[in-house]
Amino acid sequence: MKKRREFIRAAGFTSVGLLLGRRINASVRQDKAATVGDVRKACRQFALLYFHFCKTLVDTVGEDAAFPLVQKTIFELSLDRTDRIRARALEQGLETTPANFAKVNDLPRIAWDAWEPSQGGVRCAYAEAWLGYFGEYPWFKRFASLYCDVIDTTNIENFSHTTSHRITANLLWGDASCEREFFESEEVKRGIYTYGKRG
Repeated sequence: MKKRREFIRAAGFTSVGLLLGRRINASVRQDKAATVGDVRKACRQFALLYFHFCKTLVDTVGEDAAFPLVQKTIFELSLDRTDRIRARALEQGLETTPANFAKVNDLPRIAWDAWEPSQGGVRCAYAEAWLGYFGEYPWFKRFASLYCDVIDTTNIENFSHTTSHRITANLLWGDASCEREFFESEEVKRGIYTYGKRG
């Protein structure tokens, strides 16, 4: 074994191995950064679609009439998503708890979880796009944070059938991060959700 190590050192293979290892690690980091960037681009497309959907409604029926329509749309989107997510969890034998939601979530979390400040922008790819509209369209502040509140709250309520949720900090409100808390809800246990009821 000692002779083999001496041969490897003498032939310079250790240096080559280290160099190759560094190149592989650098390539993996570049691939991950590219993946994060690509997923964030896709998230931006959704964020733009949501803004323009809201803008079309506001331009057509006014802000006050548009607001409940958008809320209803987000609520129904969440029910559709979480019916599928809940079914996936049950198929896998998982309890439908907030902690297990992340295990079956259909959102590509890498766009948030692998983001680093050096990449620029903010952690939430949606917020990054939406914040850019606040200056020109101040009415959109209500609609942007409405999305976060309705989708996140309804996701947990419909997934768990026992638990509700509230946002305690949000990038869209000027906070440094998005924070939330979960709590058991007797209303949710009775099928009464914060933002609507099943149709």
